[in-house]
Amino acid sequence: MLGICIMAHSRLYRVGELAEHFAERGCAVSVHVDTCANDRDFATLKARLAPLSDRVILASRRRCPWGSFALATTAVDASQELAETFPEITHVSLVSGSCLPIRPVEDLQAHLAAHPDTDFVESKRLAEDDWIQDGLREERFTLYFPFNWAKQRRLFDAGVEVQRALRIKRRIPAHLDPSVGSQWWTLSRETLRRIAHDPMRGETDRFFRHAWIADESYVQTLVRNHARRWVDTSQTLTAFDPQGKPFVFYDDHAQLLEASDKFFARKVWHGAHGLYDRYLRGVVPLAVARRDQSEDLDTVIAAARKQRCDGRQGLVMQSRCPVPGFWRLPMTARDYLVLDGFEAVFPDIRRWQEASGMDRAHGHLFARDKVEFAGGKETAPGGLTNSVAIRDWNPEQFLRNLLWSAREDRQSFLFDEADAPDMLAPIAWDPNARVVAITRAWALNLHRKIGEPAAEVRARALALRAAEAEKIAILRGKYARARVTFRTLAEVLQDPERALDPIRAALGADLAGPVPVPAVARRLDQVLEDMRAVGLPAETIGPITAPELPKVVPLRSQSRR
Repeated sequence: MLGICIMAHSRLYRVGELAEHFAERGCAVSVHVDTCANDRDFATLKARLAPLSDRVILASRRRCPWGSFALATTAVDASQELAETFPEITHVSLVSGSCLPIRPVEDLQAHLAAHPDTDFVESKRLAEDDWIQDGLREERFTLYFPFNWAKQRRLFDAGVEVQRALRIKRRIPAHLDPSVGSQWWTLSRETLRRIAHDPMRGETDRFFRHAWIADESYVQTLVRNHARRWVDTSQTLTAFDPQGKPFVFYDDHAQLLEASDKFFARKVWHGAHGLYDRYLRGVVPLAVARRDQSEDLDTVIAAARKQRCDGRQGLVMQSRCPVPGFWRLPMTARDYLVLDGFEAVFPDIRRWQEASGMDRAHGHLFARDKVEFAGGKETAPGGLTNSVAIRDWNPEQFLRNLLWSAREDRQSFLFDEADAPDMLAPIAWDPNARVVAITRAWALNLHRKIGEPAAEVRARALALRAAEAEKIAILRGKYARARVTFRTLAEVLQDPERALDPIRAALGADLAGPVPVPAVARRLDQVLEDMRAVGLPAETIGPITAPELPKVVPLRSQSRR
């Protein structure tokens, strides 16, 4: 006979269905309901299972928080009680109230009958396997954990750090080889008896009482001492992300579950009526959604794990807030252009981009006193307004929202030394950013005002040069992942069209429009004259000359090609 031990804490109506299903197929069932469950729901469950008292027993209720030592020992004690109540039991399988049998119970009974003295338990040695995806490893056995990880996170983390600082390290009993694995196991009757009546159990329990997530290590360790023969696998299909959150199965996973070689699946959503009808009542509903049959379960689980841990590119969700600059994914939803210094050289650069096919050519999004959306609009897709106060509340999120809300469009914006410097690092860290910078372009705006003292002009020039140097250092920094192209002002004056090549690459060569007119010759002469007048050396803005500019037809008289 097969014994089933069900550990439940909520949705007891589903637990009742599960217990009835197993009992009607010749299994003996033990149901443990956590004391946190509603007493009225428990009374209803008890009344429902009363007619099956010859096959179903209700274990003594205990409080079993997530990952606790109580959860591990309660499962063992309830299973041992079941085996003692029904002497014909050969194996006991531990399942949760949110599990479903995805293969006929008769298949599992036949499988266990063919392996009468075999236990099916995942048991991985810490030093030999990477079963633990994230978090503590050896320290889950060598430190003390007086605080609840889920409800007292700060105290939990502080406790770990203090113990590390004090070099606290608990001694592991010599008779134990700490191992980890899935908490859903199938044990033979003899192994259960040996674990329950182990003469060393007192010392074992004292050790595991202070371990972290004991339900993933208690039986997994003891099976190495007491099993005659064990297979390093679980009979239950489970999947977890690196944060320990389980993959949840819904109705549209029906095709995938049928392809699994496991006997149980966890965790099944309580509202998946199609799955419950299919696996508990043998009724295949007409309305069960079906995925592409070319998909396999591992692919779906990997995609779900990636979306849960990483989220969608360029979208911040409640469970994941990226760490600026160090997150694995780009900050934004798609690639975009940042044109640094272009407006000083090409006053018509925005109009040229629009004529060339740029969907949204914004102005200075991060100017200190204004937000310039494409087309001079006051609002952008997603309900963003041109309010400086709203933008400055979280500039990085402002850019992320702008690009997400119009992620089908190609977008660009202007930037220079007068804009918010705090946005430089997020842009530099974003691999979606394509930055094209004209160095020393700030010199074109360095005209001397009437009556302005020479000292103020010199101070402005030196401040702009320092700001540019800092900007270049950030864009070339250790963590920079943006694609950055630098052009000096001298290079642009010699060959204006070359400076536009990165923009053409972003737009597509077939969309590129005519070359905009560089309007810098007269301004550059005036800048050099002003600098000489205030005593600034030419090296302040670099080796700039005013060559004969190429003759270009103005944009307004050309047609888009």
